[in-house]
Amino acid sequence: MQTAAAVTSRMIRQPRMAACRKFVKPSLLRRFQHFVESTDWDERYLCHPGVDKVCLGVIAVSVFYFVPVLLPIFLK
Repeated sequence: MQTAAAVTSRMIRQPRMAACRKFVKPSLLRRFQHFVESTDWDERYLCHPGVDKVCLGVIAVSVFYFVPVLLPIFLK
C-alpha cells in the first residue's frame, strides 16, 4: 500500500509569481544593433568594389568642396 504525501491547505493557496511578458517591438536602435552583431554585414557589404568607388567619390567631392575654404587659410 502506497501513501500519498500530505500537503497543507496553506501551501495550496500560496500565490505564485506569474510570468507575463508583453510583446514589444524592439526599437530601431536595438534592431540595428542586433543586425550588426548577428550578421556578416561587414564582409558582405564593405568588401565590395562598388563601395570602394563610392567612398573615393565622396572623398573627391569633399576635397573640391573644402578647397575654396581651406586654400586662403593655408596661403596666409
